[in-house]
Amino acid sequence: MLDVRSIELGDRQDSTSDMSFSRKRFQRQACLLSVMAAFSLGLALGAFVPIGLTGDRDSRPSAVEPLVREDVHRRRLQKSLPNIYVPVSFVQDDNGDIVPVTEEQSVEFLPSDPNLDLEGIVSEGIYWGARVEERLPKGFDATDTDAWRDYVSGSFVVSLKPGCGRMQNRLVQFSDGRRACARYRQNTDQIQGELFSFYLGQLLNMSNLVPSTASVIDTQSPLWVSAAQDIANAQWKIQRPVVLTKWVSDLEPAGIPTPFQPLDKHMNKFDVRNITLGLDSRPQRGLMDLLGAPKSTPKPIPAPGRLDPVKMDRLVELAQWSDLIVFDYLIANLDRVVNNLYNYQWNADIMAAPAHNLAKQSDSQLLVFLDNESGLLHGYRLLKKYEAYHGLLLDNLCIFRRTTVQKLQQLRDDGPATRLQRIFEQSTTDKVRDILPPLPDKSAKILIDRIDRVLGQVQKCHEMFTVQS
Repeated sequence: MLDVRSIELGDRQDSTSDMSFSRKRFQRQACLLSVMAAFSLGLALGAFVPIGLTGDRDSRPSAVEPLVREDVHRRRLQKSLPNIYVPVSFVQDDNGDIVPVTEEQSVEFLPSDPNLDLEGIVSEGIYWGARVEERLPKGFDATDTDAWRDYVSGSFVVSLKPGCGRMQNRLVQFSDGRRACARYRQNTDQIQGELFSFYLGQLLNMSNLVPSTASVIDTQSPLWVSAAQDIANAQWKIQRPVVLTKWVSDLEPAGIPTPFQPLDKHMNKFDVRNITLGLDSRPQRGLMDLLGAPKSTPKPIPAPGRLDPVKMDRLVELAQWSDLIVFDYLIANLDRVVNNLYNYQWNADIMAAPAHNLAKQSDSQLLVFLDNESGLLHGYRLLKKYEAYHGLLLDNLCIFRRTTVQKLQQLRDDGPATRLQRIFEQSTTDKVRDILPPLPDKSAKILIDRIDRVLGQVQKCHEMFTVQS
């Protein structure tokens, strides 16, 4: 005889088992859906951090995390914008250091694009056009430099006051009230670097370097005799070289333009086109775009016409930045944008901060390339550590000033060491040359290699952009 209670109990257990199984299956599905949703949302926001990078054994912020985020954003940016040119990314090498590397360069060209009308703005696909060139600030030319050298040789200093950067630099005042910044260093390499970097800028016809000249501290000379006490207070040694740079008023900090900041560190004719059309200020794709939400009808792209003053000012600034990037690469300057790039691994916001040793003259919008003392000597000794950063901006620059490229080609043909030595002899006194040696042969050879590297970048850009114009 069947036990009804046993059957009922068995049915109840089977029912409970089925309910338990269904509940567990539902929980697993819900958990899986939650994980997938969280993972998708994390990818959409660019917040995914690979396993193994979350541990923090050091109190200092991780050097890897912001760079991983940068790479995620960079790839999102490549997918969201056409014609983008971002061949450089950061990776971690075998020693655990973060270094930038160059990827295969890829540009999507639209030769039939009716909006790619840059007549007068870009010439031959890689040079700034006449409309930009004619609006560049005058800056300082050879006449200004000669006049400054003649002025210093016939004047005398009445006081030295703290200022002009580093501790032993001084703000110099002359008898007629004019002023100068005096650069004093124990190491003559940095005096050479400042002076020869200035000469190189002159040879390349760059008007952004303030007139400078070298002198020797001698309290018996007419130039320095009235400032003997201030020289002693500054702890300057007699018979040491200094560089006297003309004082420039109305300077303000200069930031790094958006096209040269991560995640947008590139500049070519398509970027210029986007600026003229106002497309560079369009927001990036948001979360709803990434999740496939319905899109509104896009507004038509305006046809290029007369540029408003704001856009033209931006292009004029970028044209000066083209020269700055070339110049800083040639001299291997550590103390300007490379400083920001190097510290980016610890501070992802530093590229939005003002650039070191760069200023803008408020009345003319002239960019002033200040303090180039690390150039050509000290910076060359540290190439192994910083070369990847030096090349980062150059690798993404594909628009240049034609005169700069022409002068660079001429300098390469004539021999940079010969030209620099000639200007050194013509612009300094025998007393200065007795203390300051010429540019070392090793530096001259490195400079030739770096000139070739810049000219190679110009040729590469010519092949990529001019053919498609």
